[in-house]
Amino acid sequence: MFEKSTVEPSILAQMSLNHGPRDLIARYIGHADQAARDLGVRLRLSWDFDRLIALNRQHRDSWPMLSPIFNPRYNSLRRDNAFLVEGVDEFGATVMTSAGRLYDHGDRSIADDLRSLRVFYDQPGKYVAAGESVEVSAPTAEHLCGRIMFSGAVWVRPDYRRHGLTKIIPRLTRSYALAQWNTPVFWAYIDHDLEEIGVARAYGSWHVEDRIATHMPTWRGDHDVLFMSMGQATLIRDIAGSLDAYDLRTGAARWIDSAIANQSMVADRHGMTKRS
Repeated sequence: MFEKSTVEPSILAQMSLNHGPRDLIARYIGHADQAARDLGVRLRLSWDFDRLIALNRQHRDSWPMLSPIFNPRYNSLRRDNAFLVEGVDEFGATVMTSAGRLYDHGDRSIADDLRSLRVFYDQPGKYVAAGESVEVSAPTAEHLCGRIMFSGAVWVRPDYRRHGLTKIIPRLTRSYALAQWNTPVFWAYIDHDLEEIGVARAYGSWHVEDRIATHMPTWRGDHDVLFMSMGQATLIRDIAGSLDAYDLRTGAARWIDSAIANQSMVADRHGMTKRS
């Protein structure tokens, strides 16, 4: 008698693609999945953020402490507002992570919600009272409001670095956010030293600005990071160009034109310029 197969479905089979250029996104996710498999890594979708925090604590020697954004101790992280992409090796050990979270800032800008600590805590009042604060000088952060996706928690175990995973998996995370939530804008932050060695360029076609300065003892004390933002059309061009570069499909320009022409239109003021 044959044993029942324990093979997990591909990450594409775990995902619902409801928005944007779905065929292009599916092709890119398939490409990312195959690239990971070629390294002996299996990708899976997860919502276990307690596990993410535990992994971060376990690998602190190669992974700086995560901000409260993906910590369920401080935030309500549900299937409709957050997800985790995890890569595991043949022994079931996690070797990479990348996560996404959906925010609805309403008429407030990202900068407003950073300064009020709403980005970091569902209930920021006691942390503000305790003296935690954030300063924002990145101009773009002042003008983005509505429904926006935050991309973060990107980590690759040192023995799996230099194989291109940081170029592939964060793009997969944003692509899935687009397909799931139709987010018009994506943002992230990055340390200055990582930007200097080109990590932001590896993550995608980000617009990078100075800066976000945090005074948060629950996180990393006094710390400066750079603000990164990207529009939906830029992401589409990015993944189309990546597919062309890997020779999975020729004619990236044709992909780009048809993808942008056929994508769902986002509602006014969702991720657009904040109005006075």
